[in-house]
Amino acid sequence: MRIKMMITKEVLDKYEGDVVLYYGGINREGYKKISNVLESIPHEKIKICLVLVTYGGDPDAAYRIARALNHHFEKVEILIPDACKSAGTLVCIGAHKLIFGDRGELGPLDIQLSKPDEIFENMSGLNIIQAINALENQILVSFRNYLMDIRGGSGLTTKLAADIATKLADGFIAPIAAKIDPVTLGEHQRAVQIAFDYGRRLNKVTNSLASDSLIRLVSGYPSHGFVIDRKEASTLFKSVEKPDATTIELYKWALGLLPNVPYSENPIVCNFLEILEKEAEPIAEGANETETINESGIKTGSEGIDESSKYEGKSDKQNDSCSSQ
Repeated sequence: MRIKMMITKEVLDKYEGDVVLYYGGINREGYKKISNVLESIPHEKIKICLVLVTYGGDPDAAYRIARALNHHFEKVEILIPDACKSAGTLVCIGAHKLIFGDRGELGPLDIQLSKPDEIFENMSGLNIIQAINALENQILVSFRNYLMDIRGGSGLTTKLAADIATKLADGFIAPIAAKIDPVTLGEHQRAVQIAFDYGRRLNKVTNSLASDSLIRLVSGYPSHGFVIDRKEASTLFKSVEKPDATTIELYKWALGLLPNVPYSENPIVCNFLEILEKEAEPIAEGANETETINESGIKTGSEGIDESSKYEGKSDKQNDSCSSQ
């Protein structure tokens, strides 16, 4: 089966820059793919639009991707049609402008850590930090309550009441605090520091963040999946815009792609001009030439193909048309 992307040269010419798709997990393989794509571009234009859809991944790879984009282009813009979470948000700090679709969303800079004693399960780097913050707050609340009750109800001096309240609060909190593993705590603190340091380095290059935004992204949100929509993002980033006449067709195309090509940790990375070149190639002998156009604007041959093979074909051919080394 042959997949054809309904992107025209006229659509790309409206943008006046190179356009690259990154769809999938952020990892070292994705960094290699996008490096290959960027190195193959003639660089006749000074700006690039990265169409980015990801649920996150490796912060080291995200940093390398953002640095690579800025190495090859003077101006980096990122189009966010859908989810762009965690490590994807880190890549966005390396952009000069975010083109934010109505369905687009970022997430906190929350690095995922392997869950102890669990295979293939991760946990948020913020989990233990938030637990400690909650514990500290509970200690203060317990101490105040004990102090006021003892001082007001017994007539003891403030000093003696405070000593008793301290012992009561300690007896309440100590068993909980004892369950915190210092090694795990160190891992979580390092994870938060990694996100902060990479974000700070990228912001020095692009100056994309508003004041105190990096701290908010690292520690100001309660969960890994917390939604940062366009309105919220405009309080964090200096340049956030809706798709305009030069990018609206790219946005619509990306939205149509999502339900038709399965998301994978092995990302799809490709230069849109290469897609056009692939479309110009003749269909290979024996290929199914019966095509239908679905709502995404993707032509697919469907004759004699069941539902499961259609999706497999889309994924495989999409990689064939793009970067999949």
